[in-house]
Parts: sequence; C-alpha cells; structure tokens
Amino acid sequence: MHFLFPGAFAAVSPYHPANGSGTDRALEIGDLSGDAPPLGVGAENSTVLLLEPMNDDERLEALIASTSVPLLELSVGQIYSAHIRDDAALRDRAADIRSLAGSLRADALALEVSPEVTSVRSDFIAALDEFIAAGTLLEVSVPLNRSVLDEALGHQILGAEHLSDALQDCKSPPADSPDIEPVPMNLMAKPVPAFPDALQNGERFCYDDAGGANSGSLIVSQVRTLQSFHTAGLKPEKYAAKPGESFLLVTIKATHLGHKGDGTNYRLQSPRENAFTLHYLGETYRPIASPGPTNQGGSYSGGALGRHESISGYLFFEVPEDFDPSHAYLEASVGGSRPVWHLAGGGAA
Repeated sequence: MHFLFPGAFAAVSPYHPANGSGTDRALEIGDLSGDAPPLGVGAENSTVLLLEPMNDDERLEALIASTSVPLLELSVGQIYSAHIRDDAALRDRAADIRSLAGSLRADALALEVSPEVTSVRSDFIAALDEFIAAGTLLEVSVPLNRSVLDEALGHQILGAEHLSDALQDCKSPPADSPDIEPVPMNLMAKPVPAFPDALQNGERFCYDDAGGANSGSLIVSQVRTLQSFHTAGLKPEKYAAKPGESFLLVTIKATHLGHKGDGTNYRLQSPRENAFTLHYLGETYRPIASPGPTNQGGSYSGGALGRHESISGYLFFEVPEDFDPSHAYLEASVGGSRPVWHLAGGGAA
C-alpha cells in the first residue's frame, strides 16, 4: 500500500489527532448509565473522567484519521482483486468502498466546521468522491477491460492524493509542545493561498505519465465569467447563475507530446475535470459536472489521448458575482504533480 499511495500512507502512519480521538475525548473509565455508582462512590475501583466535549472541527479530524487506512486498504484490495482476476472479490470490495465512502461523506457534510478547516473537509470530500467513482466503475464493469481499469485507478490515485492533503492539513502539533510557538489568528486566517511559484495564465506545464512512457502538457488560459449559457443540441438546457453568483469559464488544453521508451502503451491519461481545484480568497471550488457542448464552446472532461492528440474545452465553476481573477489560482493534479496557475491576465468578460 505504501508504494501505491506513498503520500497518503506517510500522512496516515504517524498521525494522532492533536486533541485526542473520539474515545479519548469521551468517557475514559466507567459508565454513566445503568448501575454505575455516583461520583465519589466506589472511588477505589472506578474513576470517571469527564473531559471537554469535542467540537465539530475535532470530530472531522478524528473522522479523517480513523478512516483513512480502511479506505486505502479497500482501494489496494480492489487493485489486487483485479490483478488476480477475482471478479467476485472485486465486486464485493468495490461495493464496500462505495458504501463506506458514501457514509463518511454524509457524516463529514453534517459537521458544522469552522472556516479554518473548510479546505480540509473539501479535500476529504474530494477524496471520497474519487473512491466512490472508482468503486462504482469496478462494481458495474465486471469483467473489466483495460480502459475501465485505468480510469478506476486514476480515480483511486486522485482519491489518495486528496486524502493525503486532508491529513497533512489537519495534522496539527500537540498544544503542549514546548518547541512550537502559537500562530497568531490573523496569520491562520490568511485569505489567499500562497502560490509563489504559480504558472502564469497561458503557460504550459509538461509531465510524464506514471510509467514514464508518455509525455504530455497542460495549458490553462482564457478566463471569463457570464451569468448564463445553454447546451447545444436538439433539446438545449439553460444554465442560469444563482443570485449573487456567476459562472467562471476556464479554458484547458491537454496534449500528448509523444511516446518514449520501449513499452507498448501509447496512451496518455489527461486529467479529468475533477482533478482541478479553484482557490479564491481562502475558499476552494470544484468544477460543475461537464455540461457537454454549449453555446459558449465545448466542455473539458479529459480522457485518454493517442500520440500527438489534443483536447481542449471549458471548465465551468460557480463563483461569486464579483469574482476577480487576480485573486484566483487553479490547481491541477496531474502526473504525480500539482501545478498551479495564477488566473490573472486571462480577461474576465
């Protein structure tokens, strides 16, 4: 598991919630129900420690810490079952991870977390969505073909990366650590992520696939906003922005630059739309589901590319109506890297 998901595994292994797990923060010894003696009675053999209740930020932290390993184990189990062609075990594990991730997603969304940990929950939800997508593909596509397996593996890798990000962000040091000085609240609430090495709008990012056999590139450009658009075709569907919001359209172009080495895999998996995250004034946004062809142009959805093929289209985001691209950054998860583009200079219509 460590070799398949090194970042997530490294984040999970040493992790201990700073404020204790759910069981640590609840009742330590004894029972407050049934025939338990009142405080002070039988103190020689029974001790009740009532500690400060967990808040929802701490519950989210404990939820992520306690479920990350089971999620990764189920993901690895799916890969192993597919490798040995055990369709029954693959179907069972796919159903298990889909059920577990769906339940955790509902639990995480039910928590009223503070703004400081909203991005942690966003990464956790994004991870769960990827695991659900992989489980759904593997559960309904038995027996598998190579393209389905590659797509499912891509979802699992993205899920592990988002899970690693969530763990790293919520892994705070113990409050009584003598070597750590407290961070002022005004620094913790920094409104814009610091991306000093961000690419500029229109710059090309080059990468290799996981096997190093194929090279690709990604370009982010042409930022614009609008209040509505509609799909193309015989039955067009209108998309209208909610009050106080607008649609942000960002052009993405992915290109297969060529094959290298002696392998026979000539296909390059370009990032799907869910591999992108928009950072704006301390908030994160995910693209809406691809609407397909529209009156503004085609949608970007990613996919497998043959040698020297390219695909391009818009990512669609729902953003505040007064959106300013000079404060916006677009992050992608591609080829084991996480390039970031500063969207300033792309023009907002």
